[in-house]
Amino acid sequence: DLSLVGTMKFTGLSTSYISYSNDANMYPQTGAFCIEWFQYQTDSNSFPRCWAIGNYPATFMGVSIEGGQFYFWINGGANAFGSSMASSAYKNKWVHFAVTRDASGNIKVWKDGTQLGSTLVNSYNFNNTSNTLVIGNESTPSSGASFGGWMTNFRWVKGDAVYTTAFTRPSSPLSNISGSRLLLLATSNATLTTDTAVGRTGTFSNITWQSFAQTMV
Repeated sequence: DLSLVGTMKFTGLSTSYISYSNDANMYPQTGAFCIEWFQYQTDSNSFPRCWAIGNYPATFMGVSIEGGQFYFWINGGANAFGSSMASSAYKNKWVHFAVTRDASGNIKVWKDGTQLGSTLVNSYNFNNTSNTLVIGNESTPSSGASFGGWMTNFRWVKGDAVYTTAFTRPSSPLSNISGSRLLLLATSNATLTTDTAVGRTGTFSNITWQSFAQTMV
């Protein structure tokens, strides 16, 4: 039951984000990975980043949902994934997203357990050594790239795609499975940005905690 955890509320302003300094142990290089989270997006910003490492147009990797398009940015946009979505499919509601790559290089994007668009085959070496990971913006926060709304259960897994076929959207808090490199559950105000995977320390600005509700107001 996701009501057992809380959520991180982002204001949609450039001052609202979470930042984790660069750590090579997070990056999957050419291997498998799974990056997933729940979100409830309310902003009307130009190109909000759910999370990103680097800044456009040199985004190392990241996700933005803008103009009805879900983008997974790879190496500054080279071979990036894109898929159209109606705003009603992801705005003002809780949605689970996952970006995965299996051992064969098959990159897939999942919304509530259903694959979006086509599979992208890409074995790009994710081994960035300089940029920070920012949740709710990009490495150098800006107003246009700001995410507004709520986010919870952000999990970064290295070495395992976790999902390879259609699945039922998780209904309970995500766990610290093998390969987890970051797990944010936001169980209370005191643990707003606490990493329960490897104890990674992050910094945050203008983020508040709220208990989880299926309908946020």
